[in-house]
Amino acid sequence: MFKKATFLSIVAAGTLFAVLPNLSGKISKIDSSGISAEKISSITGIHEGDSYSVGAIEAAKQRLEAGLKQAGYVDAKVNVNAVQSDDGVKVSFKIDKGDPIKITKVTFIGNRKLSSDILESHITNKKGGIFSWLVGGGEAVPAELELDQARVRDEYLKRGYLDVVVDKPLMKTNFASKTAEVTFNIRKEGEPYPVKTVELAQAPGVDLSSYQSEFKLKSGKIFNVENLRHDLNMLIEKAADQGYAFANAQPQFRKNPDHTISVRYVVQPGQKIRVHDVKISGNTKTKEHVVRRYIYLAPGDQFNLSDLKESRDELQRTGFFDSVEIVPQKIGSNAVDLDVKVREAHTGSISAGLSYGSYDGLGINASISDRNVFGTGIGYNLQVEKTKKSHTYNISLTDPRVFDSLYSLSVGVYHQAYEFIDYKKEEKGGYVSVGRKLTRHLSASVGLIYSDVDYSNYKTYNVDYEPYKKTAFTSSITFDNTDDYLVPRKGIYANLDLEYAGFGGDVKDRYAKYFKSQFKFAAYYGLEDSLGYDLILRYKLRAGYMEDKGLAPRAERLFLGGSSWGVRGFTPASISPYNANGDRVGGFKTMVHSFEASIPVKFVPNMRLTGFFDYGMIGINSLSEIHRSSIGAQIEWKSPFGPVNLIFSKPLNTKPGDRTSKFEFTIGSKF
Repeated sequence: MFKKATFLSIVAAGTLFAVLPNLSGKISKIDSSGISAEKISSITGIHEGDSYSVGAIEAAKQRLEAGLKQAGYVDAKVNVNAVQSDDGVKVSFKIDKGDPIKITKVTFIGNRKLSSDILESHITNKKGGIFSWLVGGGEAVPAELELDQARVRDEYLKRGYLDVVVDKPLMKTNFASKTAEVTFNIRKEGEPYPVKTVELAQAPGVDLSSYQSEFKLKSGKIFNVENLRHDLNMLIEKAADQGYAFANAQPQFRKNPDHTISVRYVVQPGQKIRVHDVKISGNTKTKEHVVRRYIYLAPGDQFNLSDLKESRDELQRTGFFDSVEIVPQKIGSNAVDLDVKVREAHTGSISAGLSYGSYDGLGINASISDRNVFGTGIGYNLQVEKTKKSHTYNISLTDPRVFDSLYSLSVGVYHQAYEFIDYKKEEKGGYVSVGRKLTRHLSASVGLIYSDVDYSNYKTYNVDYEPYKKTAFTSSITFDNTDDYLVPRKGIYANLDLEYAGFGGDVKDRYAKYFKSQFKFAAYYGLEDSLGYDLILRYKLRAGYMEDKGLAPRAERLFLGGSSWGVRGFTPASISPYNANGDRVGGFKTMVHSFEASIPVKFVPNMRLTGFFDYGMIGINSLSEIHRSSIGAQIEWKSPFGPVNLIFSKPLNTKPGDRTSKFEFTIGSKF
């Protein structure tokens, strides 16, 4: 079955050919502007490496054309070009979608218990909203009508209406105006059923009784089909964690005379399964041993579904791959092969160019970086950047799994300068850090930093602007169970960094003496499964704390403002306590809350639109001394040369002297 979303990114390109040539050989390349070879293959059933035949390509063309028409593009046309090459036959598709059918009216008949707004919000064939041009919607998808019938029924089943009857919907289409009206008839609604009992039948060979307390379907509550599905999926997953990879769970129902429902879960575990082999494909760059070190199942292991899911998420978190799929393929009665299919991401970049920031002004930059150099998993970064307000020269190297062990190593040297509002700081130094993976989601590191810091461009001299040196011991602990490197849809990220400066000298020699801790937390929740739409909710927290142990230089203190420091909409590092001279002196306590909602932009692949609200607090003695907030939107683009953020902000509670910034952009930072 074809869905409209499958074809949103297809762009017409190529040369029209009425008749396919009768060529020989295997298909060496499948090409179509705006759509990947993998997507072409999944839609048509043809793959690179298949033998070329006119009949197979014509059949693929017809499947594409029929699918587009089912998706609402009634004027869709598909043309194919095939040319002989040295290594086989290159096949190119040109697709003209034509104009889609727009839905102008949706009518529900017989729905006395549930409102039309509730029902329409959960179907595909509905009227478009004010932002449908940006996020999609409002277009007729005839192939989804039968599923929309099930979706309407599902809304009743979520509320216990087990006797509901929904007729097949009707779509009336005006091809001249390219519009359509859809009508749903709810023939019977009935009354909701409370749950009387929920039982679990004993399954041979597997004990799942301890999980009954986790059932969402509970006695005395109104029946909800979503809770039923949760319980069945949980039982299947728990059985799969015990080696029963192909377990099945089914509900049995009994309607009682007192208008209640009794439910019994029956689990059929099948045979215990072991892993026969782990096969890796698609890693055209990343070495196989790098992929294998992130997989928690090996040949001979008992199958475990949680291990399989965590292996997929671990590979996705590396940032080495755009997509990861691990599929168990049954071989024999009690064994599976794990097919690990990855698609390489753009991890490296060579860039040189101009930049412009509302605060930094015009800048030039050049960098060479790669998170996965030569497919080894090792990352490096060489960066040169100069703007009106700053310059940076940086060389760093990171190996997250030294010799495929659980240990990591990071080293780097840098020379950077940044002109804050009240002064300019110049720093040169280096660092080394050694870490270890403690559990699947928890890692820790320790390190040393040495730097030499000087000030200039200050308004009035005081002791705060005297040069100093820093030798600091650092430690860090990180928890990360998110499911993706750049755009997580589930999971939590938490990081605590501790820094103690006080080695290698004394205060009178201008060696920094302080303790600083900084905490970052982020929670991600994707709503695609529940809403059928790729909406991601995010909550992010940043908190900082610092103690003066003899010399806490101004440049080491805590500031807010801008995307890097917290509270977008204000100039970087501009939010700070002041001294008697009106200079920003930095704080010792900070906290920033950020709430975000992110949706895809339908007409640009790998682009999302995110709305946000930031609320930050900073002070020397307490967090209540200064607070600022902002709202805004940012465009997040996973571009070929790295992640790009375009940030549009509106400060909410500015005070005299605040430095605001309505636009900001970043390159290379995670969203």
